Amino acid sequence: MPLSHYPKTVTNLVLAWVQPPPPDVAPRKGLPDFLGRPFSEINRFQKPVDPGAVVHGHHDAQPFTRFYGSVFSDQPLLITLAFSNDECGPDGGFVSDEGLPQLNYDAEALKHSFDPERPGPTGRFFVTIYGRWLRVSIQNTGGAPTKKLRLYCRGSVF
Repeated sequence: MPLSHYPKTVTNLVLAWVQPPPPDVAPRKGLPDFLGRPFSEINRFQKPVDPGAVVHGHHDAQPFTRFYGSVFSDQPLLITLAFSNDECGPDGGFVSDEGLPQLNYDAEALKHSFDPERPGPTGRFFVTIYGRWLRVSIQNTGGAPTKKLRLYCRGSVF
């Protein structure tokens, strides 16, 4: 059976931070192109996360019933998945990409501590949906900027 028989392998990738970022390469001829675009378009990593700093990613949560993923870093991290049930943006209009960070993310589903000394038990997460909009936050709780960071958040309907 070809690898493409189960399309959820990438279409459910909601957010990703990968440091160092992999190079963008063209798909190989005759093989499935699961991403359908360069990975750099999906990767939210921009620069190392400094100690105490927090980075956020936002996404529509409605198409899913749960979120799961994996995390790895050379620094301890605090991962938070929170949801907003706001139906309108801060200006009273419809919610846009630019307005997502200003919503109220008061339905906290998970606060998860990643420990690089114990990656097995702390390197995964799973939550059910608690709202319309999802915010994933990564805080570096270590003493140095991240040199390695991999967080993949996927959505599922069952």
